[in-house]
Amino acid sequence: MVVESEILLVHGAWSRAATWDAVIAALEASGRRVRAIDLPGHGDDATPPETVTLDHYVNRIVEALPTSGPPALLVGHSMGGISITAAAERAPERIRKLAYVAAFLPRDGESLLDLVRQGETSIRSAVRPAPIEGATVLDSASAVAFLCQDASPEQQARMLALLGSQPNAPQTTSVKVSEARFGRLPRAYVFCEQDRTVPPRLQRAMVDASPCAETVSLPCGHLPQLTAVEALAAALSRF
Repeated sequence: MVVESEILLVHGAWSRAATWDAVIAALEASGRRVRAIDLPGHGDDATPPETVTLDHYVNRIVEALPTSGPPALLVGHSMGGISITAAAERAPERIRKLAYVAAFLPRDGESLLDLVRQGETSIRSAVRPAPIEGATVLDSASAVAFLCQDASPEQQARMLALLGSQPNAPQTTSVKVSEARFGRLPRAYVFCEQDRTVPPRLQRAMVDASPCAETVSLPCGHLPQLTAVEALAAALSRF
């Protein structure tokens, strides 16, 4: 019997594993094995956000990757692209392929902040200091216009309910990757053509700089796991 590789889903900034719930249901309905994790300082994880580093993210992802059987398809959304890139450098033997969903795709030495500056991302105007030092939150009144302008009011309300604090350190830390480790893994990219957070021009510039063998374009905003569930699940199934 052939055992299909697991799909491991990694959320982005200010987010949590529950943002993937509808995609998980769609993938499981098609017979795929899939999981989503809360990164440290997010969702149900109790790590104080102000203490979290990019290494904490990487450690959590590597812990969740399979230690036996087929390596996983590792999927990152938005800032999750930074996290899965760093994890791929750490444990490439446990990953079958990397898939980026409207995600940051850094080259060696680049941080999320470096890429944000290149792309002139509008979401920066919705960022506010968190009540605790060393983290930020999003202003709910303005975040919707950047994250999910294409969503229904009900979907927007769910998105806002899932937002949390974002540790600063993982956003400013440069990713270190090599051709021998990260570079040996095949990559796929899901472009979101109406994205106002990671603009399509920046998405394509990152893929031009770090080519992906497979690409899919979806006519949606930054959160296809909210507004284009079936299409996103179909793309991940093909990867």
